[in-house]
Amino acid sequence: MPLINARLTLAIVALSASGVLQAADYPQKNVNYVVPFASGGAVDVTGRLIADNAPEAFDGHKFVVKNMPGGGAVIGQTYVSSAPADGYTLLAMTSSIINNSLTKPVSYSVDSFTPLALYNLDPEVIVTAADSELSDLKHFLDAAADGGVSVATPGNGTSHHIAALALAQQEGLEFRFVHNASAAMQLQQLMGGHVQVSFMSLGEAVGPAQDGNITILAVMDGQRSDLAPDVPTYQEATGDDFQWGTFRGIAAPAGLPDDVEAELESRLQQVLTSPTFVERMNDAGYKVDYRDGEAFSRYLDTTAQKMQKVLPMLDTQS
Repeated sequence: MPLINARLTLAIVALSASGVLQAADYPQKNVNYVVPFASGGAVDVTGRLIADNAPEAFDGHKFVVKNMPGGGAVIGQTYVSSAPADGYTLLAMTSSIINNSLTKPVSYSVDSFTPLALYNLDPEVIVTAADSELSDLKHFLDAAADGGVSVATPGNGTSHHIAALALAQQEGLEFRFVHNASAAMQLQQLMGGHVQVSFMSLGEAVGPAQDGNITILAVMDGQRSDLAPDVPTYQEATGDDFQWGTFRGIAAPAGLPDDVEAELESRLQQVLTSPTFVERMNDAGYKVDYRDGEAFSRYLDTTAQKMQKVLPMLDTQS
């Protein structure tokens, strides 16, 4: 018996050592980076910047961007939530993960994922077409108070839809929503004159505004952004404080081994804080605001609490 027990112990130790070795060797192949939206939007653009900079920190292995749009990000999020928790399938995580888990019959929740890094906080902005009759925030608010403003969103229940609902709740406004299947379609609706206003992230709005296609009426942040220094904050323009924004981060399926999680966090930090990535993000209109997995988890909890206060309006103003 002692001999058998000794052999069993040696076998267990060997298996454990083997598992540790495999984790310590991470990464051994390319990583699938799932963007649960169509190409062309902010999550896709910033995801491809991450992919461009990943190989140096991941021992030459690539981040392969896979666009999986549909259901307001449900298709891609479902795919990642059920993928092996081995560090080779990651999700471009946005606030839609909270919206979807609270409002739709999905098979996952926020707890189905392991938050690894937050890299961008992007304030919400109100925009109109460059030739719109709603030339400033006062014109917009006056029209919206009478329920006479059409608003394009990238989808029912998206963070931008909810931002509009939150503003309507605070200021007593009414909107007529036109929901689209993507951020690109939302912008086309606005620029084509099919709707009067859109809510989107500042990073998405800066380029079209600089090109003269849209006008940013207000930034929903505590201070003006150096990406659009001439645009007032909502509080500056109205005297009322209203702050809202979207986040962009990276997550893995839940159940990720601790050592692989630590390895991923360390390597992602290298990517997301590198001078090259920060510069390219700035050039594209996005500021890097890096937070590690633990800080990202706390931010998710806080954002979920804010969302829950607004979500009942989805049933009455969708």
